[in-house]
Amino acid sequence: MVSRQDNNTSPNELYLDVSLLQSLSDTAKWGKVLAVLGFILSGFILLFGLFMQQMLKSPGMEERAADVGLSGFTLVVYGFVALVYFFPSLYLYNFAASMQQGVQERSRQKVGKAIGRLRILFKFMVIMLLLFLVLFAVSLVMLATGVTSLEL
Repeated sequence: MVSRQDNNTSPNELYLDVSLLQSLSDTAKWGKVLAVLGFILSGFILLFGLFMQQMLKSPGMEERAADVGLSGFTLVVYGFVALVYFFPSLYLYNFAASMQQGVQERSRQKVGKAIGRLRILFKFMVIMLLLFLVLFAVSLVMLATGVTSLEL
């Protein structure tokens, strides 16, 4: 990034040279590829959940699945995982599309909007990571205390 001060520019303005704009454009392209792959993976996770649901309903597995309580729960879990993976992919896609448009048009407002969308992605990821860490800690405590199931 190159900061430049001329007589008719504000010291708070930021100017990007061609190589940095190219790097932002390349980053946005790879972000879009990663987002599309994330959408595809979310779809595969959901399809796998449907497959597991059908497999657990097959003869011979039906009794075992009912004993463990997996018959209806499997689709819910896979659906939840697919949904959780879908949102970061969506936020990444929004960032990439906005960044590509901003760089192509050389629009400071659109690049700023893209950075804002990247910030939303990072916030989502931090929240999800903290939730998973809390769940992991709870499971470790349950494991350490020997609690295997909640009795209501």
